Amino acid sequence: MPKAYRGLSLVCALSVAALPSAPVHAAPAASASPSTSTPAPASPTSVSSPARAADPAFAGETIARASLAIDTNGAGPAGPVIHERLDEVGNRQLRRAEVLPGRGPRDPWIRVTVRALPGDEPGYVIGSGLYVGDDPVGDSVHETECRLCTEGEAVERGTAEIERLVPFVRDFAQAEREARIKAAAPPPEPPKPEAPPPPKGLGGRGKAGVALLAVGGVGFFVGLGLAVKPPRPDPDMPLYEISTRPAGAITLSIGLAAVITGAVLLALDRKAAQRRVSWLPSVGRGSAGLSLAGSF
Repeated sequence: MPKAYRGLSLVCALSVAALPSAPVHAAPAASASPSTSTPAPASPTSVSSPARAADPAFAGETIARASLAIDTNGAGPAGPVIHERLDEVGNRQLRRAEVLPGRGPRDPWIRVTVRALPGDEPGYVIGSGLYVGDDPVGDSVHETECRLCTEGEAVERGTAEIERLVPFVRDFAQAEREARIKAAAPPPEPPKPEAPPPPKGLGGRGKAGVALLAVGGVGFFVGLGLAVKPPRPDPDMPLYEISTRPAGAITLSIGLAAVITGAVLLALDRKAAQRRVSWLPSVGRGSAGLSLAGSF
């Protein structure tokens, strides 16, 4: 019985000792949730997006980047509070919109200025715009007045201006990506030089050759006819004969020479037409020159 009592006492002591352990571990988890709720949205974007950008599978994805710059120097005594709150809420808004922080001079930056209204009337003038260096992007620059605004309402207006500029950031990123793709693309190949078509008609030598062929052909057949014609007696002087063979031989030779000359001229004209040559400009990536085109 004493041993059982000691065992029961030990179990009760362990149970009592174990009870405080649960609240000790649970309390930090509950108290840590508000502090970690602010940067929580950043983890999916800041961790996964660079990995996706480095992955070749996402090489064609457009990644929007922009830095946030807030100027509250003219906002009066509430300037530091507005700056701190607007910086926190604005960066959170950009992370939710999947806009990564800028990392170079070519990345745009969002400028938000908050200054107090002149005079005794409370309120603020809120200006915003997207810039690359000192140059505004498109028609992104905008200014609005928030009369009778509190610091919280000024922060809300500034956050709305940041949200307004998100499409400008995306359009700029898309334009930059298209420009890089266009710059990296190889230049189009220059057109291949084509030989000029041969002339449709005959040249001067060709026309002369055809004429000589026609005249020479007629002369050849006429001379051939005269050369083969047998001689006949002269009716006035029977002891003599009239022969056309000498004249036929001369006419035959002249016609044959004309035919040969015409054929040579026509052949030279056709050969010159087939050997037409032209010079065409040739332009390539990092080179330029002339191309010789023709038929030989």
